[in-house]
Amino acid sequence: MAGFRQTLPSAIVALFALTQCSAADSPPDSNQPRPRIQLMTSLPLVWGDNASMESILSGGAEPAPVYRYWQDQYDMVAVDSLENLEQDDPDIVILAQPRAMDPADLTILDAWVRMGGDVIILTDPDLVWPSELPLGDTRRPLASGLLSPLLGHWGLELVADADRSTDAVDIRSGSYSFATRGVGKFQPMTTIPASNVRCKMGAADFIARCSVGLGQASIVADADFLNADYWPESTRHSPQNSGAGRFIDSLVEEHIDSIVSKK
Repeated sequence: MAGFRQTLPSAIVALFALTQCSAADSPPDSNQPRPRIQLMTSLPLVWGDNASMESILSGGAEPAPVYRYWQDQYDMVAVDSLENLEQDDPDIVILAQPRAMDPADLTILDAWVRMGGDVIILTDPDLVWPSELPLGDTRRPLASGLLSPLLGHWGLELVADADRSTDAVDIRSGSYSFATRGVGKFQPMTTIPASNVRCKMGAADFIARCSVGLGQASIVADADFLNADYWPESTRHSPQNSGAGRFIDSLVEEHIDSIVSKK
């Protein structure tokens, strides 16, 4: 929240307009403020699959295409804990199939969003992300989302596809389309959600947009679409042209718009 909320409104509006430019437009002006984003993920985005300490230190580890793009587009920091969330106060938190989170982290996140924070959550009930790492290796991506306590608190349940199919499917959300696997959906829980939470489903219940107190949450029932192996080959070196990259950009823009509207 801090970066945009402490910046002149004219600069905020300029950045928001800039992020809406097409991929053919010039790259973002480095003098403009970029959204400050904290990323928590179990996916091999930051260092790539099978990265070792040696490969990281030697510079041989290769980040995923989407993460390289995010670093160019946003002021992004990968974190393992949200214990300093209130002090750091980023503009947006992205949880992309995070590892099992400490209950304290979930409590911190819920409180931060209720106070006006913005979060984008990608939680996959059936992740189909190939990995060379052996089963049981803690570096492997989490096979199924473990955010049920938080989602349930907000009145949502993440549900896997009935036939548990891992076939490739094409997803369309608004004007964006992309390929993925193991897609889930959200359904409202029969119990009453916590106070001041209102969620609306969209795109065949693939995405939920929730108002949580003073903050906003966009929750997507998939994370496989971040895997560049599922993208057209022509976009693997230009994620800004991929449907997956543009979809995430659109979610970030929605949250920037929400931040601006609170000014």
